[in-house]
Amino acid sequence: MSDGFSLIRDIPSFSEWSQITELHGGNSKEFKFRLQNADGQFCTLRVTSIDRFQLEQQEYANLTRLEPFHLPMPKPLQFGLCNGGSHLYMLLSWIEGNTVSDLLTMADESEQYSLGLKAGVLLARLHQLSPVASSLDWNRHYTEIEDSVLSRYWISGIVLRNEAGGLDYLRNHKNLLDGRPLVIKHGDYHAANLILTPESTMAMIDFDRCVISDPYEEFAILVWTAAKHPAFARGQIAGYFTGPAPADFFPLLAYYITVYAFEHVIWALGYGKNSPAAIKKTAEDLLDLFDGYRRTLPHWYSDPEL
Repeated sequence: MSDGFSLIRDIPSFSEWSQITELHGGNSKEFKFRLQNADGQFCTLRVTSIDRFQLEQQEYANLTRLEPFHLPMPKPLQFGLCNGGSHLYMLLSWIEGNTVSDLLTMADESEQYSLGLKAGVLLARLHQLSPVASSLDWNRHYTEIEDSVLSRYWISGIVLRNEAGGLDYLRNHKNLLDGRPLVIKHGDYHAANLILTPESTMAMIDFDRCVISDPYEEFAILVWTAAKHPAFARGQIAGYFTGPAPADFFPLLAYYITVYAFEHVIWALGYGKNSPAAIKKTAEDLLDLFDGYRRTLPHWYSDPEL
């Protein structure tokens, strides 16, 4: 047995579980298991260190808050301390199926678009069911996030070839952030966190980055899937809006992707897996999506009817 098993032996329900299998891949900061509980229900058990308590507690609270909406997503079952209090565990219902990221590698363009439609419809359901009544000034709040990103970018040692265009766009379009609606954002809504069940239902997993946000910000992460599977990205947008995107969508998406490009520099340097040259190119490619900001439609997007 791996070290992961030693962390979970003092969980009160441990003796009632069977078929415990450690899973690999995904978030390297946690251990993950598939098991069967005393009721015969298959579950996902996630274990992480105590220093992530606030993040994990917030995720579990968000899952609990969303549970009454009966969305296709894991149900929260248990949350607590384990391994003598040095770790946390979260027990969730198991979602059976294949990850959409795996399916996309084998799907033709029509099938990719169809998967994107399902993903967009599900995301719309999440946002429609989780509006947040708040006095939060989104413009001020996001500007603080943006300023933090840029201040860390300035000291990163990396200078993007096309940074001026991105910075000008942010400076001249702050009004786009005014009066935005707020929802519970999944926070990591991409193909690897979507499951197509045997019944062809789309489900979502991994809510560890779930926060209150502008619903359009959710789409910034779509750039990674769009780079390889643009038909999926177009389908997700069409499914979300059940038709053409409204006029304010792409200008705001360009804003969020621009911030995301600068944020990528900081994140990738901290992650330590890529060279500065590779990080620089990826961020520059994100800014290049908009042809020097002469357009706000990213290159991977075209009319879904075409």
